[in-house]
Amino acid sequence: MEINNTPKIKNSILIEIIIYLLFWLGPLTGNVILVLFGVLSADFSVSPTEILIAIPAFMFPFAFVQLFSGAISDVKGRFPVILFGLIIFGCGTVIAIFSFSLVSYAIANILGGIGFGFVNPVLIALLTDMTPEPSVSKKLGLLVAIANLGVGLGPIIAGQIVTISWRYLYIIFIIITVIAFGFLYFLRQPIIDKSEFKSISSFFQQLSRELHRSIVILMILSVFLATQTYLAVITWTSRAFTGVVPENLSGFIIGFAGIFGAISSAIFGFLIKKYGILSAILTSILSLFIALILLLSLGDITRMEVLIFVSIAYMLLGISGGTLISTVMYYSQILSIKSRGTLAGLATFGQFIGTALIPITYDYFFHFGGIQAVYYTVLIISLFLIIVLGLLYKMSNYK
Repeated sequence: MEINNTPKIKNSILIEIIIYLLFWLGPLTGNVILVLFGVLSADFSVSPTEILIAIPAFMFPFAFVQLFSGAISDVKGRFPVILFGLIIFGCGTVIAIFSFSLVSYAIANILGGIGFGFVNPVLIALLTDMTPEPSVSKKLGLLVAIANLGVGLGPIIAGQIVTISWRYLYIIFIIITVIAFGFLYFLRQPIIDKSEFKSISSFFQQLSRELHRSIVILMILSVFLATQTYLAVITWTSRAFTGVVPENLSGFIIGFAGIFGAISSAIFGFLIKKYGILSAILTSILSLFIALILLLSLGDITRMEVLIFVSIAYMLLGISGGTLISTVMYYSQILSIKSRGTLAGLATFGQFIGTALIPITYDYFFHFGGIQAVYYTVLIISLFLIIVLGLLYKMSNYK
């Protein structure tokens, strides 16, 4: 294992708090849409299904930029990349506040995705830079827990604020962005000695080198399939609730996934230290299959009398996603110390490309077979996920 020779960072505690805040903000922004289908369709005079375009509008640029942003931060430093991304993200948030059509709202999401694409993987690498090697798994588990808390709180917060105006959500987002930008600007410092800065061409070389490693491809594919399973179930179940289950209630139910994802991520570091990575992988897969079997057994999941069981399924999905994403992010930070930003970017690229494709992948199944067809499709994809995770575990030296 490589030794972490990264110098100690001044004001590290305050910077770490800001990292957690921003990592919470990203999924919070992306997941409020899950309970805004109804109100946005009414405001923009479009169908709820058309509102789904907001998800890939944010997620595709978000994922694509992460393919490069982490590697850029490896050769040019963490803070400049994060600050640049926050400026673009803030512009997108302001546009969202004043959106009066689906087109302008989609543009706002595109800018938001581009901006946070420069922020997300670099936060992971920056936190790892600041953390002693024995504590990396615990800190990354906590970071993913914060993200899952954003996933859980997003629908809950949105479900309540939407009764006043959905625009207040984005006002909150821009306030958080401005505060974080201000602190990071004044606390910024080089994580890499300027004498070690490389030309931008080295970024392409580093990216190409990592993409030629089979274990890195497996890492990307595993997180891609993870989103196409547990997160696809959450997203399309939320779509099935639209117009049937009240937004404030559906937001509360969806929140269980994020809350339990946060809990499982928080204990991830302790879990792998005591029982190894395999225990985390098995926990994730078992939770996913139990949730799918439960949902398939319920029939019409929008009936009030079965919502308690749907909530339990969401808890299990949260445990599955929180544990699995933490595992992959941990792999991304231990496979190569010198390429942490690059690997974090590749891992999050796979994660959010998978997220962006969820509305497209399952649209046919939902419209011609209903939510049950979606669940059966996810069940099949889950089998491929098991194979990829098995290969990733077998090829890794970190058990």
